[in-house]
Amino acid sequence: VRAKHKEVCLHKDSPLGETILECYNCGCRNVFLLGFISAKTESVVVLLCREPCLSVNALKDMNWDLSQWCPLIDDRCFLQWLVKIPSEQEQLRARQISAQQINKVEELWKTNPDASFEDLEKPGVDDEPQSVALKYEDAYQYQNVFAPLIKLEADYDK
Repeated sequence: VRAKHKEVCLHKDSPLGETILECYNCGCRNVFLLGFISAKTESVVVLLCREPCLSVNALKDMNWDLSQWCPLIDDRCFLQWLVKIPSEQEQLRARQISAQQINKVEELWKTNPDASFEDLEKPGVDDEPQSVALKYEDAYQYQNVFAPLIKLEADYDK
């Protein structure tokens, strides 16, 4: 969400195959707006977005019960029938990453879209600037603290 990614493509090995999730009516791909409804008679599930498609009168004529609309994301997770939940063994084998590492790799992606978590281990990537003090012993110490901060701000503003 932080990087403004709102579109999702399912994995090719998932039950639904390599599919981009989108609204049946308007083609909206924002997964935070998408939900599903079942047809009243058939065993068909239709993805519809919350706004504006759920309130369109033309859809009320279809064979769908719009009052049964449910979001695809529940309790900050995709629904189980949509995305397989990894087993406990798979979770233990998975790489353990923190939210801070995720934020840092997303920042790297802004300049290098092919960056990976291994790139965080490279020297110079993870260096935090020295914190600002209330008092400085001399101008040299002041310059050594503020020069990197000014450079970071200038690079950010580019």
